Amino acid sequence: MEMKNNTIRNLIIGISLIFSPLIHPQNLDPYKFFPAHVGDHWEYTQNGPDIIYTVIRDSVDQKDSSRFVFYNYNPSSAQYKITRDYNVIQFPQSVSPGHFYKLNAKIGESWLAVPGFWVVKLMDSSQAYVFGKQTTVKTFAFYRPAHPSDTVVTAGAYLVYWQKLAYGFGMISQEDGAYQPTLLRGCRIDGVTYGTVDVKELPNDLPSDFILYQNYPNPFNPSTTISFSIPRYSNVIIKVFDFLGREIQEIVNNYFSPGTYKVEFNERNLASGIYFYQLITGKTTRTLKMMLQK
Repeated sequence: MEMKNNTIRNLIIGISLIFSPLIHPQNLDPYKFFPAHVGDHWEYTQNGPDIIYTVIRDSVDQKDSSRFVFYNYNPSSAQYKITRDYNVIQFPQSVSPGHFYKLNAKIGESWLAVPGFWVVKLMDSSQAYVFGKQTTVKTFAFYRPAHPSDTVVTAGAYLVYWQKLAYGFGMISQEDGAYQPTLLRGCRIDGVTYGTVDVKELPNDLPSDFILYQNYPNPFNPSTTISFSIPRYSNVIIKVFDFLGREIQEIVNNYFSPGTYKVEFNERNLASGIYFYQLITGKTTRTLKMMLQK
């Protein structure tokens, strides 16, 4: 019996040794969470026009071997800087870069991404299949801090959205629980195609300016649709204010590719009256009036 128990125990230990590298991957190359071969290509579906990214160039910082990655929508400015110590900085050449990812963080660990604006938390790191290939997938949650001075996720922080990064593929999804998620339909990494790509390119009739359309229906009760168009990849913020200029709700705060989009505003607790909704992106602001009639 003792020999049988030892055999079973050794078998369990052997199996755990075989699969432990899969469950707890070590020494992952941080660059492979953001592939940067020139020509690497991603296509995402979402609520609106497809999002298409293509790497047009990358450069290596000779000081610390960190890598700058440039995409097609903004060739003059790097989208990411990936360092050898597993930190990923978004918009590293801007006046307010964001420490968006810590690829070696422990599950449950959080950190300051943009002071007073974003804190990020690693929710999960596990094995999964992406386009039939087993790999490591990390889930990052992005929060609005409960207090502007918070440097980690605390009680009262508001979860805005979460992203999944797959080793060897990059971002595979972004979800916020309310709108249609952004999902990776296909990609081409270092000459190898996964999923479905080249379905369609961005439309030629892109808007030439930032446009905020009149909501529909108007008057409304209790929900209405707000549409907007943008001519280039931008951070879009849409807020609703009451007649006295007090902010009621921030409907959107996210990055969008060029195109036209629709979002829904639904607020059952507001009183009848006139309200204003505002589109803010970069130096551009557009404001329109709408009426809630109960």
